[in-house]
Amino acid sequence: MADTSQSTARWRAWLSEPLFHFIIAALAVFIGWNAINGSRSDAERTIRITQTDLERLAALYAAESGALPSQQDMAAMVNDYVRDEALAREARSLGLDDNDTIVTRRLAQKMTFMISDLADDPDPDEKTLRAWHESHPDRFTDPQTLTFTHVYFSEDVRGETAETDAAAALDGLNAGEDWRNAGDPFMLQRSYGDLPIREVARLFGPDFARTLAALPASDSWTGPIRSALGVHLVRVTANVPARLIPFEEVREAVLADWKEETRRQENEEAVRDIIAKYKVEIEGSGSK
Repeated sequence: MADTSQSTARWRAWLSEPLFHFIIAALAVFIGWNAINGSRSDAERTIRITQTDLERLAALYAAESGALPSQQDMAAMVNDYVRDEALAREARSLGLDDNDTIVTRRLAQKMTFMISDLADDPDPDEKTLRAWHESHPDRFTDPQTLTFTHVYFSEDVRGETAETDAAAALDGLNAGEDWRNAGDPFMLQRSYGDLPIREVARLFGPDFARTLAALPASDSWTGPIRSALGVHLVRVTANVPARLIPFEEVREAVLADWKEETRRQENEEAVRDIIAKYKVEIEGSGSK
């Protein structure tokens, strides 16, 4: 009986010690932290693939291949998705995304896409669209086009006589000689129909295009005219000036152009608002 009383007294003394209470409190905190961290770890280590994810993967496959994916295709895509997600999470847990320019740019790009997706798509009135059409004529203008035939005189073949040879051949062509038998072989076409002036400049150079753009339509040959390729005699049979397309013919194009430009400006404003939330400090420059 005495032993029991002594043992009880010792337990009571032990329970009254501050150290014992500290150990109990610490143990409770440790257990609670493990429970919370365990659930958090489970969540972080769970790769959840939703029905929306599966539909998105199938849509991507169909867009690229033109056919719906088979079960094997879906399994392969899911495996790739899980692989990429697992590696990405491990990389982030190791801090590999810190100071990574590619990751930063990708996140910025995704944020830009999100801003664009969340933006309203306003509908302008008719007056606004007509004003847009009038203020941006370059976007709704049929370009000047030329229909012409040319005879080529190669400086690689003739050297310094290419221009004088062309001048000598001009009278014969205007007198009715067959142009197909004149000049030198040409790597491109010798006749063009309704060619936009920008294409003339691309093929022959801007100086040649400007010269032809000023020529009236005629059955007569003109030249010599120098291009980026050599020397030419040219007959322009049609010269159609640029034409602003009437609003009624391009209303849908005007609407699409207005919306695209408006959306771009709204996106830029949203980005500026985001940037304005941050303070920029450049080390060593003293500027903020």
